[in-house]
Amino acid sequence: MKVYRLRVREEYLDYIKSGEKRIEVRANYPQFRDIKPGDKIIFNDEVPAVVTGVKRYETFRQALREEPIAKIFPDDPGFERALKRFHGLYPKWKENRYGVIAIRFKLLGPKR
Repeated sequence: MKVYRLRVREEYLDYIKSGEKRIEVRANYPQFRDIKPGDKIIFNDEVPAVVTGVKRYETFRQALREEPIAKIFPDDPGFERALKRFHGLYPKWKENRYGVIAIRFKLLGPKR
């Protein structure tokens, strides 16, 4: 089991803590190459979770077509706005170079 430390914006950390956000989607950087179910994630050095599934995609558009948007962005912005959020976070070259990873997770311990 490997431990990954991920930083997320506070608004998304609140969604993780509440149990509404269950999928973390990011550019598939090399450090995620070996991530697998059973590995541990610690969000913002305070919220532990376990990886329950991993899927890789070529683009954010493809990930949003196949993953439930409400589990990625619990405010459910809709497809186009969700896509714009990703493109606001990641330059297009990173998406093209690394692809995209969707990490499903569940919280460890009691909900906070």
